[in-house]
Amino acid sequence: MDDMKERIEELKKAAEEGDAEAQSQWGLLLATGDSVPQDVEEALSWLRRAAQQGEMTAMFNLGIILENGLGCEADLNEAALWYWQTAELGDAQAKNKLGTMLIKGKGFTPGSPAVHAIQASAERGYPYAQAFYAKLHLDGVGVEPNNEIAEKWFRLSAAQGDESAIFNLGEMMAAGMTILTPEEELSQWFFDLGMKYLQAEDLVKAFDCLVCIKRIDPDSFLAKRLEDDIDRVNQSQLKRD
Repeated sequence: MDDMKERIEELKKAAEEGDAEAQSQWGLLLATGDSVPQDVEEALSWLRRAAQQGEMTAMFNLGIILENGLGCEADLNEAALWYWQTAELGDAQAKNKLGTMLIKGKGFTPGSPAVHAIQASAERGYPYAQAFYAKLHLDGVGVEPNNEIAEKWFRLSAAQGDESAIFNLGEMMAAGMTILTPEEELSQWFFDLGMKYLQAEDLVKAFDCLVCIKRIDPDSFLAKRLEDDIDRVNQSQLKRD
């Protein structure tokens, strides 16, 4: 028990001295009431200090607490902002959380910090942000629905090879919603993405790209090239097995 108390005191001291990881851990202890009296308000204060220093775990935990109102009033807009900042650092769980919130249409109130942050990141050229900002416009979440703006941002993202942007453009084209994207250009993006999947020997995703090219143009030479390469990789895998 004395050892535990000593470790907790050391953790709190490190947090007070500005150590971001310690602040994150101390905030989590306060939030859960694990070995210390629970104090969610104080926990949020420490987690925000850590998050402002770029500590990913603190950012994600802030999102969890604020999304679900764990010991505090739920704030979906702030939760989305912290998930977004975590996702920008490449965290897959945060991206999944954002995707779920987008599907539900929650956390992206017009003019909210999350919407502004996503727009700013998109304008800086980050492909994931460009695709997400496009999706907001496509679905009319947090912004007015606008297919042309959505297509514009999907195109910027797709040109950098973003998977979701390319497939979303494919869906928009199939629904007759594109006006800026030539069929040949989108087919090329699907082909390039398919070849990338083949290099990783992911035949399922490569085949998805092939299907999308054929949906655009059943007679596309790019479809024939990709189909031949899929067969080649498939035969190579069969020989190894």
